[in-house]
Amino acid sequence: MTSQNKSHLLRSTAKVGIATSVSRIFGYFRDSSLAWVLGAGFSMDSFTVAFRLANLFRRLVAEGAMNAAFVPVFMSYRVNGKDDELWDYARSFFYTVLIVSTSIVILEILFAPTLVRFMAPGFASNPAKFKLTVTLTQVMAPYLICVSIAALFMGALNSLDQFVTPALGPIFFNLAIILSVTSFGRWLPTNAAMSAACGVLLGGFLQFAIQIPEMKAKGMDFSFRFSLKHPAVLKTAKLLAPGLLGMGVVQISLFVDSLMASFLKEGCVSYLYYADRVVELVLGIFVISFATVVLPDMAKAAQARAIQEVKSTLLFSYRMTMLVAIPATVGLCVFARPIVHVLFERGKFGPIDTNETAVALACYGLGLFFVSALRITTSAFYATEDTKTPVQIGALMLLLNVVLNALLMFPFKQGGIALATSIASGVGFYLHLRTFQKRYGMLEWELLKSSFVKISLASLAMGVMCPHLLNWVGFNRYLPIMWKTLALFAAISGGLFTYLLVLLLLKADDLNLIRYFQLWSRRNKS
Repeated sequence: MTSQNKSHLLRSTAKVGIATSVSRIFGYFRDSSLAWVLGAGFSMDSFTVAFRLANLFRRLVAEGAMNAAFVPVFMSYRVNGKDDELWDYARSFFYTVLIVSTSIVILEILFAPTLVRFMAPGFASNPAKFKLTVTLTQVMAPYLICVSIAALFMGALNSLDQFVTPALGPIFFNLAIILSVTSFGRWLPTNAAMSAACGVLLGGFLQFAIQIPEMKAKGMDFSFRFSLKHPAVLKTAKLLAPGLLGMGVVQISLFVDSLMASFLKEGCVSYLYYADRVVELVLGIFVISFATVVLPDMAKAAQARAIQEVKSTLLFSYRMTMLVAIPATVGLCVFARPIVHVLFERGKFGPIDTNETAVALACYGLGLFFVSALRITTSAFYATEDTKTPVQIGALMLLLNVVLNALLMFPFKQGGIALATSIASGVGFYLHLRTFQKRYGMLEWELLKSSFVKISLASLAMGVMCPHLLNWVGFNRYLPIMWKTLALFAAISGGLFTYLLVLLLLKADDLNLIRYFQLWSRRNKS
């Protein structure tokens, strides 16, 4: 993989990462608003289960199967210079998605009680909680239509090297929920969860609406064109159907987590939700951004039959993921309790909720690298139009996750459920990687060996230093929120400085990341 290609990937990742980082910040304020208004109990448990279904579609579609199935087909038209056919395909697929998603929404509304019994069977013992969850599920059902269209637009724009506008969509989504919870909640004082559900719908609409102008500017028109016989639509559907499981297996595992947690004490569903949101904050800043950028590049290389380029991109992606995910894992484990305390402990979210959520966060954090690498490895399979492998391995992962949940959930509560997901992700990554290498040849692991050792040593040094840094800055839960936030930020910054310093002392080649940005900067100035 050439320095120019690496620079291009990192440049695009930086653009998407900045937009995604802003989105994740607003995502935090969204979750903080929910914690403040709903806490971690009756209403939040109901909203979490209903939102988990809506969010499952977003993760599977917007960040998963839709993108993975649409991009390779769309890219094949672009590589061959067939612009007219490209937009004819995009228009046909748009109306196919619209009709199919609308049909699913109608069924979801009609069968919402059955869905809730499946999603949270433990809620059946509390009729009021069950009824609220059903209502929230029905209200948020049309979100599927919005997120499906947004995912289609995102895939098209990403294939045309336009990453920023699609990445801004979640910002508007989060803003809509924040405003709904903090403002509209006044009009629905007896049910703040309902106002949050209305915010989900409004946010979904804004998420695809902001992409329409750029889609039109690139050549998309919305005149009616629906054909299930279109060869490219059929090819995409063939990739998409099994991909819903293969690409979204981690998200389905989180869905299973909520299902199993419904049998535990009240609040466990909420604890897992808040912990997952913190992990997603870390993932979104770099990993999701990187996976978004890498897919079109690998699809382009696969179309040109340049499998060595796909392997090189995959290896480079692992290296960059290690650089971020390994120290992030250490940080989440060491700082789990103060992070949750600063982010959420206010209003109806109390100290007990902080401690319980921190346990789940540390256990989810252990699987951070595996979840990150799994996203990228699955993208490699989809870039080569292989959908069977992710489905087969995904089924094994789901089975393993259910078994581990059953074994760990009662002795370790929500911590056991989170740990089960991390273990299943690790096994899934190993199976994906083993299959990919068996089919396409071994990756050049010698290039990663030194990086792994040095990154691990630097992360270990950071982990040893972090508790001392937290004490040194005088972090105390009884301080005003501003001082606690500054103290935690200072401790995290000190940990990051320690990590980078040790990497520098070890002369880690991974710091050449800076050189690629310098190359990009010089090229832009010339």
